[in-house]
Amino acid sequence: MLLKGGDVAYLGVLLGLNQLFIILSSAIETNTIILLAGAALVVGIVIVEFGGKSGAVFYIASCILGFILTFNKIEFVTYILFFGLYSIVKHLLESKQDKTLIIYAAKLVFFNLSLVAMYFAVKLFIPLQLAWWMIAAAQLLFIVYDYAFAVFITAYITRIRTKIRRD
Repeated sequence: MLLKGGDVAYLGVLLGLNQLFIILSSAIETNTIILLAGAALVVGIVIVEFGGKSGAVFYIASCILGFILTFNKIEFVTYILFFGLYSIVKHLLESKQDKTLIIYAAKLVFFNLSLVAMYFAVKLFIPLQLAWWMIAAAQLLFIVYDYAFAVFITAYITRIRTKIRRD
């Protein structure tokens, strides 16, 4: 996995953009989820450009750097346990070119496992009560997020990627 100088520079810019989203998510309290989703989309771009292994390394680097730079570590747990990791899971599940209900079920299982992990991680620091409607709403929002993620990646591949010159 040797990278050319232009590729390393491009990854550096993407990591900077990723960290900007993460830092802003802890500085601007009202848009935390949207900004963390934006940071996850950057991981998706890395996977499109350089493959799954590079995406996993990028995700680990973004977690380490984000943990150092972010102000609110509790909110950053959602990026570590779901948003950043979901880009890799989505790539692994959809790389088989088989669009079946099993893939969507596996995505929902991953989301629910992440949701449980986030719940227990946050509950260590903040008393938190969940109602059934919150969990149902989270399932619906996840389906919308998955669709929006796919639309963004498709738009990146068809419109943006062709305009970026990486030499």
